[in-house]
Amino acid sequence: MTKLASLKTEKRLLDRQAADLIRNHILKGVLGAGARLLETQLSEQLEVSRGTVRAALAVLARERLVQQVAFTRWQVSESTPRDAWELYTLRAVLEGLAAQLAAANVTPVDAKRLRATVAELTRAVRDGRLEDVTDVDFRLHQEIVALAHHKRLAEQHGDIMKQVRFHMVHSGFFPKDYSALVDEHSALIEAVIAKDGPRAERLARGHNETEVKLLEAHAEEHPRIAS
Repeated sequence: MTKLASLKTEKRLLDRQAADLIRNHILKGVLGAGARLLETQLSEQLEVSRGTVRAALAVLARERLVQQVAFTRWQVSESTPRDAWELYTLRAVLEGLAAQLAAANVTPVDAKRLRATVAELTRAVRDGRLEDVTDVDFRLHQEIVALAHHKRLAEQHGDIMKQVRFHMVHSGFFPKDYSALVDEHSALIEAVIAKDGPRAERLARGHNETEVKLLEAHAEEHPRIAS
């Protein structure tokens, strides 16, 4: 397993910092789906107690990024088409509601920021910076969710998006048509800016429904992930 940086001198709550580092390795694919996580090894690498590591893994288990097997060992969660289907269908509901609420709250300052983010997404697609495309894509949705002014929705959406990123990395599922991705996001934010709540909700849900169809096609082409 790739060596993690020491946390011996960190002053923050070590379990949260440990969770951040381990999560980062999982979401970047350094720790693959199904990889075993040894408390003793993680404790030595991070230079923290096994109790701290255990608490960090418990945080990641609540996020469904790791799992405890038979109460005896930890491992990175698996990535299956069924898991992904559940994530994208639930994401559609959350983002549809968020877009509708955001349309009622958006201000001219918010509109300027949303359009700037879409412009950033467009540049990343044009330049072929696909990792940046994913980051900006996620950030745009987070901005819309933030405009909903709905704390619990934002919390649930944040957890879902960590799992979505996990699935994308570990299954190799990424958009095929990046131009369409830009068009869909542009239409969505313009509906929000126009304060057209019903249209914003339809577009947010439709975007995720398209992802579900792509996911199903991807699973058929890559049966190895259909475990």
